Amino acid sequence: MEQAVSMPDSVWAKGAPLFRCRQFEADEFLLHAGEVSVYIYFLLSGVVRQFYLTPDGKQFNKSFSVEHEPCGAFHSSLTQTPSRFSIQALEATQLLQVRFEDLTTLFEQDSHWNQLGRKSAEQQALWNEEREAQFLLDSATDRYLRFRQQFPGLEERIAQYHVASYLGITNVALSRIRRKLRDEKMGAA
Repeated sequence: MEQAVSMPDSVWAKGAPLFRCRQFEADEFLLHAGEVSVYIYFLLSGVVRQFYLTPDGKQFNKSFSVEHEPCGAFHSSLTQTPSRFSIQALEATQLLQVRFEDLTTLFEQDSHWNQLGRKSAEQQALWNEEREAQFLLDSATDRYLRFRQQFPGLEERIAQYHVASYLGITNVALSRIRRKLRDEKMGAA
């Protein structure tokens, strides 16, 4: 948060009591689809995924959040409607949790917090637009290369099927892409 907005200590101090440190174990859910999201999270360590589950049991990873990133079901929090996706820790995760209504009160009461909220919303809108363009315009290989650039080292921390799901491809297709890139790299060396 400090990277996004420069805030005086007194402003941070006003908001600090609203944040609670939480720990989640691997595979533990922060939010289940169908629940109304009450919290916004800021990861201190670990990895979480946001994913959709179809009626026939297929999972589609929407996004990942890693250290120093926020996550939550913003639409659910804002509209007070059930979330259509779940949020799950993929490894032991430590985070700060704040009630969405408390955060919006901070946004309304202080220009520094308001600026943080605006910048966060802008970043999310940019990310969503880029992700949409990737699915509509880019090859699976290009999406994979962008994933590696956006989440350096994450590939080694999570299961391959999570990466494949995020990319919208099968595990077999991901293995082929990796092999092809590895072979190209070795051929160029």
